[in-house]
Amino acid sequence: MAVPNIRAALDDDLEADFAAALEGVAVDDLLATEATAKADAPLDPGTRVTGRVLSIGPDTAFLDLGARRQGAMKLASFLERGDEIPAVGESIDVTVGSRSEEDGLYDVAPANRAVAVEDWSHLEAGMVVEARVTAANKGGLECDVAGLRGFMPASLVSTWRIENLEELVGQTLDSLVTEIVPAARRLVLSRRAVIERQAADARVKLLETLEPGAELDGTVRTVRDFGAFVDIGDGVEGLVHVSELSWERVPNAADVLQPGQKVRVVVKKIDRQTGKIGLSARDLVESPWKRAADRYHVGAVVRGTVSRIAQFGAFVRLEAGVEGLVHISELAGRHIRSVSDVVKEGEQVECRVLAVDPDEQRMSLSIKALAPAPAARTEPHPDETQPQAEELAAPPAAAKKRSAPLKGGLGGGSAGERFGLRW
Repeated sequence: MAVPNIRAALDDDLEADFAAALEGVAVDDLLATEATAKADAPLDPGTRVTGRVLSIGPDTAFLDLGARRQGAMKLASFLERGDEIPAVGESIDVTVGSRSEEDGLYDVAPANRAVAVEDWSHLEAGMVVEARVTAANKGGLECDVAGLRGFMPASLVSTWRIENLEELVGQTLDSLVTEIVPAARRLVLSRRAVIERQAADARVKLLETLEPGAELDGTVRTVRDFGAFVDIGDGVEGLVHVSELSWERVPNAADVLQPGQKVRVVVKKIDRQTGKIGLSARDLVESPWKRAADRYHVGAVVRGTVSRIAQFGAFVRLEAGVEGLVHISELAGRHIRSVSDVVKEGEQVECRVLAVDPDEQRMSLSIKALAPAPAARTEPHPDETQPQAEELAAPPAAAKKRSAPLKGGLGGGSAGERFGLRW
């Protein structure tokens, strides 16, 4: 048989059959169908995809996962959380579980939530499952997953430290399967991974809608010298810098906040590129500097406490959140080597207000301005300082003539004989 030449034209009969087969079909549709068929690859457990709701049954919603793949999602997770059930045609993000060999449907659940499992064959690494905590020990949590025994190390329980793991016994936690060895009956779980995923998703949504000035309730997670990290919802954390804790100066954030404490904060700034959120607790209270210009006008005499000392001067606390600076040149009228030579921390002092800038929260004070002025030197009377004309004109008094001989000299005796000397 002769081999057909692919460059040669088709026979008239073949050309007619080919044209009839393609009648009414666009070439683009054929290419799209071919690409879809190639893309029909199995989805790995734990994969996150966007599905479109095709239909809703009494307890299950069926979704189109794309590339001729479909999934079944239990509605119980929506009902238990009080969430609204998605409508037909709505697109939602889901997490993929195992695939049923009988009907070819994937078990799916809302993004980062648990999928249903029945035995070891339904479990694969990367899936999110419901784990009921049955016991706790120093190493972590013993869990039950659909009758299968699993273990969750203490380091994988949460993103923050939990002091007492016993508090979680009896709770059901959405957990990620990190390791599974059916032959050894080994199942390792991580709730921390789920929290981190949920936090990442929530952060993206929150950063899209959050605006500076929004007031939120949060929980303190960790405290550092420089500030505290506050969970403002769904694991999303923002930083309250130590300078934003109070209008009063706070040396250490631990002096004001403790982990687990409930706080109300206001959004200070948002960096949408890095995802960092700056929070403030002090901005919920009116700034004392708003009325500082009226209470501490220029020239007023005020009394305060020396709060801290620097090389260039001393800071004086007038009220909570309001401090003024006495520059070293305004401490005393004399030259001083050290600020501590004049004032001490905790000392009560009186000052005069030299300048006030409420916008910059600065105030200039002076102590030497209240010091008494030095006594003025009195000029002597002209009659006492200027000699009389008669005194200037009078000649000097003549010296008295001496009648007794002068002692010493060359003319007299040496008186050496009195001491046995002979000259």
